[in-house]
Amino acid sequence: MNKPFIPVIHSIPSGAALIGTVLDKYPINKLCSCKLYKRGLNDTYLVETEEEKYILRVYRRGWRNKQEIDFELELLTFLHEQKQPIAYPIARIDGGFTTEIAAPEGKRYVAVFSYASGHAVNDKLDTKQSYILGEVLAEIHQVLDAFKSSFSRPILNNEYLLDWSITSILPLYQHRKKDLDFIQHQVDEIKDQVAVLELPLLVPEYGICIGDVHSGNAHFTEHNEPTLFDFDQCGYGWRAFDIAKFLHVALRMKIDITVRNSFVEGYQTIRKLSESELASIPVLIKAAHIWVMGISTNVVSDVLPYGWFTDDWLDERLAMLRSLDDAKSIF
Repeated sequence: MNKPFIPVIHSIPSGAALIGTVLDKYPINKLCSCKLYKRGLNDTYLVETEEEKYILRVYRRGWRNKQEIDFELELLTFLHEQKQPIAYPIARIDGGFTTEIAAPEGKRYVAVFSYASGHAVNDKLDTKQSYILGEVLAEIHQVLDAFKSSFSRPILNNEYLLDWSITSILPLYQHRKKDLDFIQHQVDEIKDQVAVLELPLLVPEYGICIGDVHSGNAHFTEHNEPTLFDFDQCGYGWRAFDIAKFLHVALRMKIDITVRNSFVEGYQTIRKLSESELASIPVLIKAAHIWVMGISTNVVSDVLPYGWFTDDWLDERLAMLRSLDDAKSIF
């Protein structure tokens, strides 16, 4: 008698199997290989043909529903049509953008993207590249003012960025009540500070944000031509949050303040930030920091093991959260 398989939390699809079950549905010829490239919130594969490269993403079950995936892909298609420098989704032969696969843990969705030319500079980002990246973000914000979608997407508001994050962090650190109280105090303070600034809920200050623009999510060619990718965290919110998210990652990468300032300068050559937006950026950096903590703790036992979340992990993140009170050292 055959025993049933035990439940699977998260499987890693075979690259070779994806060629026969997914990639044959796309207008991609002369396939050579499909290899797991990166594990994260989703599984990313590098697809190579005799002449080109593509990126295949298998969305993790439970992270994004079909509506949210369709929103992202529709947004990227719109930006590609507007000639923005982004990695865009490749349509299937039948015109659709997603392929459903039956994984052991349940239904998962797959999308294929163009490959971004160049390479990620990460902590080697220089002032010129930072300036260009700021310009591109502002241009994308302006273009997205005209984007309309019938699909839903989480709003990057207090409930999603902060309250959801606290709910994710709490179960892993119940033995650190004093520190959890500190994080909750920070959350309450952030909400109060944002409320006082009275940021408008209208364009151009408010609209679709990419959610994760930084020097690791863009490739630069040798001529400093960028291509942005990974819009998995996009949603409606204050545009200043996109700038805050960039600065948060730059601070974590220990990128120099002059390089960070160059990003803000580049952005403002395209769209001038209001005084309230500039004042909100240090506050929103703290919100971004707590959100990233929440995203990490939310994927425990799935993407990250329980052993990842040690007291040292929390100590390091609390230390950075405290350091963000010094706004003068940010930009």
